[in-house]
Amino acid sequence: MTDNCGHALDSAAHAGNWPCVTVIVPVRNGARVIGACLDALLAQDYPGPPPELIVVDNGSTDATAALVASLGPPVRLLREPQPGASSARNTGIGAASHELIAFTDADCVPRPDWLKALVVATLADPGASFVGGRIAALLPTTDIGLFAECIFDHRSAILDCQPPYVITANLMVRRQYLLRIGLFDPAYPRGQDAELAWRAHYFHGARFAYAEQAVVDHVNVTTLVGLCHKGFQHGRGSARLWRDFQPQLGRSPRTRMRDLEPFRRAARETAAVLPLLWRRMTGSETDPRCLHPFYGALFKLARQISFIHHSLAAD
Repeated sequence: MTDNCGHALDSAAHAGNWPCVTVIVPVRNGARVIGACLDALLAQDYPGPPPELIVVDNGSTDATAALVASLGPPVRLLREPQPGASSARNTGIGAASHELIAFTDADCVPRPDWLKALVVATLADPGASFVGGRIAALLPTTDIGLFAECIFDHRSAILDCQPPYVITANLMVRRQYLLRIGLFDPAYPRGQDAELAWRAHYFHGARFAYAEQAVVDHVNVTTLVGLCHKGFQHGRGSARLWRDFQPQLGRSPRTRMRDLEPFRRAARETAAVLPLLWRRMTGSETDPRCLHPFYGALFKLARQISFIHHSLAAD
């Protein structure tokens, strides 16, 4: 990136002055988890000025707003009545005071050196449009919660996937870049971070970087029902992405629907895991990872069913 703010930021860091950072957390009915998130953000081991913490309440009907307000001046509480995480994040971006913006979610607990590691990675690669960090499972959790780390594999999303995408649970980007390419699309109830990344990739030549040391611990789903629901959510967002980026992808949603490999894979992996499931139930198998192929097959099956449903509903 070549904007003047970015150059000034990089020069300041090279002179030994750590930059100011704004951290944006959208939340809706997150009273159960937002406290741990904000405690972790307030306790960041960051060498620079204390980060500006902006929480955007997106129409909560529980005690979220009161809990955040009770923290006082260290945290700015904003309200965005337009439903959706996109609208909430956009409100936070509009209110941000600093050039570097870090995103995380209310159900994430950033580790003490998270912000420092994100900034180090961002300044080390000033040409990177997006810098994403690792998303681990918040412990203790269930076997399913441990598997769900695969759903939030930010390294693979950034370095392996084509087109690459980012996950706003752990992301840093420069404010001027967002203002130039456009903010999050409120039309996306799910997958808005992937839409932003694809738009930046296809139309603005975005570059992506991964920060292994910048870690947040995420409250993962812990039940089979929750895992299937997460798959349905991903399928819904994917259906809209494929519809909107069909010219760039070179395939239509219907073409993808004809690819039944997820169904075949689900059947194969389910059959293969049945003996492991039996041994797990009887206590002779103690490795919690033994059922991960089954969980993966179930998640992919739910995502594919949701993709087909929402693709057909949009026609």
